[in-house]
Amino acid sequence: MDVSLHPVGPGLRDRVLGLGPRPDQTRFAGSPVQTLPEAETDPQRQPVAILERGEPVGFCVLHRGPGPGGLAPTPADVLLRGFFVDATAQGRGIATRALVGLPGFVAEHVPGARRIVLTVNTRNPAAIRAYRRAGFLDRGELYHGGAHGPQHILELAL
Repeated sequence: MDVSLHPVGPGLRDRVLGLGPRPDQTRFAGSPVQTLPEAETDPQRQPVAILERGEPVGFCVLHRGPGPGGLAPTPADVLLRGFFVDATAQGRGIATRALVGLPGFVAEHVPGARRIVLTVNTRNPAAIRAYRRAGFLDRGELYHGGAHGPQHILELAL
């Protein structure tokens, strides 16, 4: 597959820090300048690079353990956070292909995980479509703890 996921290590770190979503998407996903250092200092978080043909084009964080507002409450849950594809690489289906590969990556790198949980802003229809295309199901609940309004709670059983 031309899109793959890899843990962020020294060889990818600087290139990942140079990535970012479109400015109008930053409020939803953040940027690696903020989220990568936080993930690197938290043993419950795994920073992950999205690669296309070996080059970083996106980023996300896997967070094990209870997330904000009781999301991902059990040790078998993994919270997907800060997922984005770089502004220059959008529109090529990279997000969907990365999300389709996510269960295999989680199975390999997060032993015992049984479910991936995420929130997506109700005003972010492109992201909602990508998550649903990848098999994430809407729990029918909204998370109201986000800084930019209500968010759908989606999950994918592993």
